[in-house]
Amino acid sequence: MSTYGCLWSPAWQTAAADPATKLAPALLTCVPRIAQRDGLLWVDGRGLEGIALSASIVTLLEQQVPNHDIRIGLATTPIVAQVAATRGNAPLTRIKVGEERAFLAPFPVEVLNPDPKLDRLLEAIGIVTCGELAALTRESVEVRLGPEGVDLWFLARADDPRPIFSKLPRALPHASLEWEDYTLRDPERLLFIVNSLAERVCTQLGERGEGAREIALVLSLANAEVRTEPLRFARPTASRKLWMRQLRHLLDRITLPDAVTGVLLRVEAVVGLHGPQGDLFDRGFASASATEQTLGDLIDDQGDVLLAPETSSHPLAEQRTRWVAQTPATLSQPSIPAGRTVTIAPRLTLQLLPIPKPLTVKTRTRRDHEMPVSYREDGASHEVLDAAGPDRVSGGQWEATYAREYFRCVREDGLLVWLYRDARAGDTWYMHGWWD
Repeated sequence: MSTYGCLWSPAWQTAAADPATKLAPALLTCVPRIAQRDGLLWVDGRGLEGIALSASIVTLLEQQVPNHDIRIGLATTPIVAQVAATRGNAPLTRIKVGEERAFLAPFPVEVLNPDPKLDRLLEAIGIVTCGELAALTRESVEVRLGPEGVDLWFLARADDPRPIFSKLPRALPHASLEWEDYTLRDPERLLFIVNSLAERVCTQLGERGEGAREIALVLSLANAEVRTEPLRFARPTASRKLWMRQLRHLLDRITLPDAVTGVLLRVEAVVGLHGPQGDLFDRGFASASATEQTLGDLIDDQGDVLLAPETSSHPLAEQRTRWVAQTPATLSQPSIPAGRTVTIAPRLTLQLLPIPKPLTVKTRTRRDHEMPVSYREDGASHEVLDAAGPDRVSGGQWEATYAREYFRCVREDGLLVWLYRDARAGDTWYMHGWWD
């Protein structure tokens, strides 16, 4: 897909007439934009199919300039399109994607229009063609030729950052409605129209992930007067409800000298909507209604996937908690009364393994028990600097009996882990979890 088109003719170097004077209006039927600089005529073919674009330009030139000597170069970068037009042998030279650098390689460096002070330096290092220059490394070019040489090196590699066409300002969301058969004086009907326009504009903003900082309500009156009323919001927003509250107040306080024949609602300034980062269930975001709707959709799609822990007084941690299915309304219901602030002090949280992991543990005798001094986990050995315990837990009946000695251990890297020895199985040790 070609993106840049360059038109050049030997006659343009001496002709007094502007080459774009006659061709520009006609070329605009094929491409959205044209530009003229340094005796070249550029066409913007970005987003257009290359073969169809070249055919339409050739046909247009044959109709507008019979027996012309205009050469056309089409490529994905400006420098390649320029060389194709000014040094190409055919009336039309179209360079395929991926072949730009190979196309430039045999041409002398002069086609890149280098700074005259680089001529001696290029001659000194034996650089004649674009391919020879492109084969060098950037570091060597910068050392020998300086910043200007690096710019030339990029061009030799078909890397041309020149802004041939100026950037088009992005159109901001807007919506309008005009009528000719009647005039509007009823404020309720006017408000109904403004509401419809606001819905359209807010939808456009939502699709772009933006919020309006400023909007303008433009009213066309029957006496040919245009009344523009600006509105500025305290925070960027795309909420139609908030817009209409402000627009309703605006229409209530202004007095129009004549009936309305048209309404335009446009956005004057936009800002990206950046929401605070946090947990979906963080009740500090005051988003219970949105959370409830989202969770309801998730349950409809996935089933009972929303669970909350329910604890009991069972001595074993893995059996103390069970997970119970919850409704969206329960999870999104704030548990902290409005107006109250609850501060939670920093603390470590126990990360419990769903199934205790067997370990190989080395111990030493301390009073009436064996204390862990090191253990291996997943092939790695960890030293235990200190161990608090044991906390002995036993109970159960028949085959469900248990007897454990729990230790809270500090490893050499500072991690606090929870180990226990199964007293029923002798020297069998497990990791039950860790704190972070």
